[in-house]
Amino acid sequence: MQNGKCFFVLLIWLLVFPGIQNPYHAQDTQPSKPLNIVLILTDDQSAHLSVLGTPGIKTPHVDALAKKSVLFTNAFAVVPSCSPSRSSIMTGMYPHANGHWRNTITPSLADPDVEFTKAGTHIDEVGIHEYLKTLPEILQENGYYTAITQKFHMSPPWKFPYNGRSDVHNDPEAYKSEIQNFITAAGGQPFFIQANIAAPHRPFGSHMKRFPGFLPDKNAIAVPGFLADTPLMREDLQQYYGSVQLADACAGAILETLKNNNLDQNTLVIYTSDQGMAYHRAKASAYYAGLHVPLIVSGPGVIQNKQTDALVSLIDLMPTLLDFAELPIPNQVQGKSLWGILAGKQNEIEDREYVFGEHNSHGPPRDEHYPSRAAFDGRYYYILNLMPAKAYVLPADLRQQQGWGNLSYTATLQAKETHPQAYKLLQTLESGRPAEELYDMQNDPFQLENLADSQAHTAILKRFREKMATWRKETGDLANDPLQIKTRQQTR
Repeated sequence: MQNGKCFFVLLIWLLVFPGIQNPYHAQDTQPSKPLNIVLILTDDQSAHLSVLGTPGIKTPHVDALAKKSVLFTNAFAVVPSCSPSRSSIMTGMYPHANGHWRNTITPSLADPDVEFTKAGTHIDEVGIHEYLKTLPEILQENGYYTAITQKFHMSPPWKFPYNGRSDVHNDPEAYKSEIQNFITAAGGQPFFIQANIAAPHRPFGSHMKRFPGFLPDKNAIAVPGFLADTPLMREDLQQYYGSVQLADACAGAILETLKNNNLDQNTLVIYTSDQGMAYHRAKASAYYAGLHVPLIVSGPGVIQNKQTDALVSLIDLMPTLLDFAELPIPNQVQGKSLWGILAGKQNEIEDREYVFGEHNSHGPPRDEHYPSRAAFDGRYYYILNLMPAKAYVLPADLRQQQGWGNLSYTATLQAKETHPQAYKLLQTLESGRPAEELYDMQNDPFQLENLADSQAHTAILKRFREKMATWRKETGDLANDPLQIKTRQQTR
C-alpha cells in the first residue's frame, strides 16, 4: 500500500512538473552529461562480421563493441539501394511511403552550403515528401549539433540539415581527426553524428590499394552459395571482406575518439549498414543478402553482451533514437522503437511476426526498374515481383569491371559449365523472374530453391500472400510500377 501511495504522489509530481525527467527512465542512472548519438553506417555490407561467425575475417573493434551491446542477428534494411535506404532510416518510413524510392543525385559533402538549400544545383525530382519530419531536423530543433561524414545521398538536401560535414570516407586516422572536430564544434551540446563509412562499397580496389594490410587470406574466406566458387570470384570476395575489415578499423577509430573524450558512457552507438553486399542477387535486389545487415546498439540504458534473433528493421532506428533522446515520435513513423529490447524488458517487438522490405529501382534508368516486395518470418522468405516479365539490367557496379572493379559478374559467366546453378541464378535476374518466390532459410540459406510451386508449401505461400496484401494496404503501397509512386514534387 505504501508503494502505491508513493507511485500516486510521483504521478502527480510529474503532471505538475512535466519538464522533470521520468525517474523510471533507464538513462537516469547515467551521468548528467548531454546524451549523444553516433550512427556508424557502412556502405554495402551484408551481415558479415567475425562476431556473426563469418569465416576468414577479423573485425575486432565491432566485436568488442558487441560485448557491450545488443547484437541483432535478424536486422534488415527496408531497401537495397543507398539513397532510399538512408532516407528511410532518417524518416522511419518505407520508400514507397516517404517518396524516396530510388537513388538520387545529391551534393557532395565538400560542396558549399548553398548546395544543400533550394538554390542548389544538385536537386533530384525524387525525394521525401516536404511535409515529413526527418531525424536530423527534429534533433536540431531540440538542441542537437548534427554532423555527417563520407557522403550525403539523401533527397531533397534541405530536409536533412547538418551543422558539420566532412567527406572523409575510409581512413581510420582521418576519422579520429574529423570526429574530434565535430565533438569540439558541438561545444558541449548533445550531438548526433551520422558517421558514414565508404567501405565496403565498390570499387573495393580503391580501399585495398591504400590499405592492403586488411586483405584476408582468400583461401580462408567463404563464398556465398549463390556465387560460383572460382579463383576469380575469391579474388573479388577477398577485396570485399578486406574492405569490411577496413570499415571495422574506421569504426574502431570513431569509438576510440569517443573514449578519449570521456564520451563513451553517455553516447548511444549504433553500427549497421545501409544495404547488403555489392553482388548480383544481393545489392539492388529484394533477396536476403541484399537486405540482411549487421546491427549493434550500445550505450546508456542498453543491456550488454546480448544477442537476439528478434525481427528488426532499419526504419526502427529513428523511433529508437527519439526514445533515447526523450523526444516525441512523429505519427508518420512506420518503424517501432527497439527500447524494450535494448533495455532487456522484452525479447521481441510486440505484434511483429514479419519484417518487410522492398526494391523499386537502383537508379533512374527504366532498365533498372524492377519492383519487388519481400517478407521474412524468421524462417521463410517470400518475394513478390510486381512486374515479373519486365526486362531488367543490373546496375553498373554489379556487372562492370571497368570503373567498378567488379570481377564477380565475369567470374559467374566464365563458370557456366563448372557452376551451372550460379550461372542460372544470374541469368534469371536479367531474363525474368517468377511472380512469386518462397525460400526456406533454415534449410536453404542462399535461396537456391524456389518453393512457390511446391504443393507441400501451399499453406505457407497463402499465408505470406495474405500478410503481404495487408502490409501493402496498411503502409500505402498502392503502386506496382515505381513510376506511379508519388514524388516530393507531386505533394508540394
